[in-house]
Amino acid sequence: MTSLPPAVRRLLPWLLGWWAVQAVLAVTGRLVARRKDEGDESTAGIRRVVVVGGEELRPVHPELSRVRLDVLMGGVRLDLTAVPKVPGGVDLTVRASMGGVGVRVPAGWHVWWSCRGVGGVGVAEGADLFTTDDERGADLRVHADLLLAGVGLETAPQDDSWGR
Repeated sequence: MTSLPPAVRRLLPWLLGWWAVQAVLAVTGRLVARRKDEGDESTAGIRRVVVVGGEELRPVHPELSRVRLDVLMGGVRLDLTAVPKVPGGVDLTVRASMGGVGVRVPAGWHVWWSCRGVGGVGVAEGADLFTTDDERGADLRVHADLLLAGVGLETAPQDDSWGR
């Protein structure tokens, strides 16, 4: 330890402390996820807790009604392109802090969103979806509570090259 430069010796405890916090958050997050996660990609309702990590969801249930994502220092990719238009629409609830959610929406869907907190919901340039003020008539309703986080909406490219 004495062979390290003084600046590195002063920085090392902070780095080790940060890594320890990350490890505690990751383990705690996995334990909470085991209790709180609901459903899978073939069910009409899905809930996921993601802490210090990432997850990719591709729901396929033709009557998908809700997806809830709780994200802390992580990210989720949600691909809704395998879901047909659902009568009554799909509710997506996102609670995120220092993380993000990327949502792939089928082309032509009507999307409504409500966002509270420090962060935002954005639509990718050139995305073939329609934003609407009619919450009840929307195909996808995004309810977002964000703290230094974001939700990105995009449509699938025509060649369907997004990770398939």
